[in-house]
Formats: sequence, structure tokens, C-alpha cells
Amino acid sequence: MELKIQDLCVRFSTPSGEIPAVNHVSLTFSPDTVTGIIGETGSGKSVLGLSILGLLQSNAAVSGQIFLGKRELTALSQRELCQVQGRDIALVAQNPATSLNPSLRVGRQIEEVFRLRGENRAQRRAHTLELLRSMAFSDPERVARSYPFELSGGMCQRALTAIAVAARPRWLIADEPTKGLDAVVRNQVYDTFRTVREQYRAGFLVITHDLLLARKFCDRIVVMYCGRILETNTARELFEHPRHPYTQGLIASLPHLGMRPMAGFSPAFTHQPAGCVFHPRCPHARERCRLEEPGELCLGEGRVACHGCT
Repeated sequence: MELKIQDLCVRFSTPSGEIPAVNHVSLTFSPDTVTGIIGETGSGKSVLGLSILGLLQSNAAVSGQIFLGKRELTALSQRELCQVQGRDIALVAQNPATSLNPSLRVGRQIEEVFRLRGENRAQRRAHTLELLRSMAFSDPERVARSYPFELSGGMCQRALTAIAVAARPRWLIADEPTKGLDAVVRNQVYDTFRTVREQYRAGFLVITHDLLLARKFCDRIVVMYCGRILETNTARELFEHPRHPYTQGLIASLPHLGMRPMAGFSPAFTHQPAGCVFHPRCPHARERCRLEEPGELCLGEGRVACHGCT
């Protein structure tokens, strides 16, 4: 079932003024394609993901449309949206150490999903152990008996993923799944996601700072900056031939490519520059970039919003 966003805008009302966190975003996600959404902190990635799920704070104002198949999610009541959350679209949240309840055993937290589906205690137990086994736990009984603080970061991430897939949703949104994890554990997360993809065939959105995860796991990449889409393309083409200067800067900052940081900082959302929002940091900026916001240009299988690519 296709997931489609049309002209989505998200604004937060704060004492400091209105914050435009997502600006006129239009994207179509295919369930057959793993899509990665990358960008620096504050680029609007997580807000975009949470807006799909309807999990934004009460001070958020949303305009535009989000379609799951033919169903328009932003038009649903809270009760109707609850039928979508977890069942049709599930979230693998950031930081499993805080997303899992520290006072409940891991097995009980997974069993809760099966309880809501009306299963009896024996069925819940059997399905929980089966699910933990599919997440590559060699001793699912021990994991089910454990509290989150008794497990490693990678094990907690796999347990959190198990909760997300327990209801067999049509879509999974993973928000910074490797944040704070070391290289060994990140590789375990890659393997877990590959397993989930192969077994459950759910559509996948991966919101991440981890460009190596994006390159290894994703078929297509969306690059965000200041709430805008600057570039989209297949993962292979984007990493081998990035077109937007911002994308080029992100890739050049990878350690194995020399770790060359971009100049400057992202602007505050309350004081965004005119024209192209990236022009204060762009080494190729021209007068047109300072005055005129670029439209999207189709280049092969990708799109880029940059005057220098026209």
C-alpha cells in the first residue's frame, strides 16, 4: 500500500515565534522500496516521520495531506487514527533505553501487542518467543524474562523492533535506530532490519544520521535541510554522484572519505534565509541563490532543488 505526502507543512507555535519545521514537502513512498531520510539535526526528518503517524505535540499545526493508499490520515479523528497507529504504520522509536519501560520485563511489553489482538495468555507467550527468535535471539526465554536494563543496547533495539512488527504493520518508520550505538551494534541493527524486511515485507522508512546505514540498507534516499527536500535519488546514484552541494557536504564528512566538515551551521527555524535556504553555507552560491528559492528539477531517477544544477 503506497504512502503519499502532498504539500505537507508543519508549524510549531512557541514563545519565540512560529517554527516552520516541515515546508511544502511532497513525496511518494513505495512499499517495495526502503527509503532513507537523511540530514543534519534539526532538518525536519523526525517531525516528518511523526506527522505521518499523527504523533506531533499539541502545539503543532499541520496542513497538506498524507495518504495511506486511498485513506487520508490527516482527516482522521483521534479514535480513527489509533486504529492506524501500530497496526498499519508502526514506529521503531529513538533510544530504546528510554522507549522501553524499565519496570516491565521485555516479554510482557511484547505480549501487550498480542493481548490487544485478543489472544489468550498461552498464545501471547508462544508468539512472543517466536518473535524474539526471529529477531536472532539465541535464548528468547531469557530475553523475555529480562528487564531492559539487563540487555545490551543492540538487544534492546531488537526488542523494540519486535514490538513494532508484532502486529504485522504495512509500514515501519525507524527513527534514528542506530543513534548512540557503537559500530558492532550498528551492524547488528543492519542485520535485524534486513531480517524484518525479508520476513514481513513491510514498507520501510528509515530516518537517520547514519549515512552508512542509509547506503547499506536503503534503496532510495531523501535529503532534508531546514524542513525542505533538497535531493532525492536511488541510494547508489546519490552516494556515488551527489548533485546538491549539501548532499556533497554530508557525504564528504564521512570518516572514510576524509571527514571534511561543512562550513557554517544550519540556520534557526525562526530566522531562515531568503532564496535557497542553503546559500549561506554553499561554496557555489550566486546572487540568484540569495534571492530566489529553487524549484525541483528532475534528473534521471532523481530530483534536486538547486539553481546550480539547472
